[in-house]
Amino acid sequence: MTVKEAILIILEKEKKALTYTEIYKKIIQTKLYDFGNAKTPKDTVSAQLTSFIQLNDLRVKRVKENKKGFVYFLTEFESDIDINVTSEDEKDKKIKKQTRTYQERDLHILLSTFLTSQGIKSKTIFHEKSNGNDNHQKWIHPDMVGIRFLNLKNKNSNALQRITNQSDTYNITSYELKREINTDYDFKKKLFSSCFKFKLGKLWIPCCI
Repeated sequence: MTVKEAILIILEKEKKALTYTEIYKKIIQTKLYDFGNAKTPKDTVSAQLTSFIQLNDLRVKRVKENKKGFVYFLTEFESDIDINVTSEDEKDKKIKKQTRTYQERDLHILLSTFLTSQGIKSKTIFHEKSNGNDNHQKWIHPDMVGIRFLNLKNKNSNALQRITNQSDTYNITSYELKREINTDYDFKKKLFSSCFKFKLGKLWIPCCI
């Protein structure tokens, strides 16, 4: 007989939640398993119980009581066991729900850093400052805009004059950022309603990053 088999027998016999120490004592009392010269037999029981949980062995369930700490029982007896605690899985879900997630604008610094590495200067557009009651302003503001200067090789030259007199001087691109897009419909809506790319006033194809 293995330690795990002894644990299952004890939990089936007791039909209640037990700590690893209580399970160890029951194994010793019933002589189900001989630990021999093991220096820390209780730790062996604890490790085997943890193994049930880590390997997702559905036969054994673990919950945490306020006073005892972790207790273990057979899943088949769960409805008969009176324990006023929340299972670990349910507790983890509640913690995740309470955890504050990142906001969409938190992504701006990441995109801005990447654009800088590509030689593009960028700026966030604070569209909440626009008139929200004006339907004509619904989709005119992207989340960010970036500009890349193409032919300004001489840094000491008059930038404004070169922009005015030369074609293909710079590219201006808009960026629409979303935390997530769950459907193809959402993707198309964001792509064609909010993202555009233009160069020196000449409209190009929609582009969203």
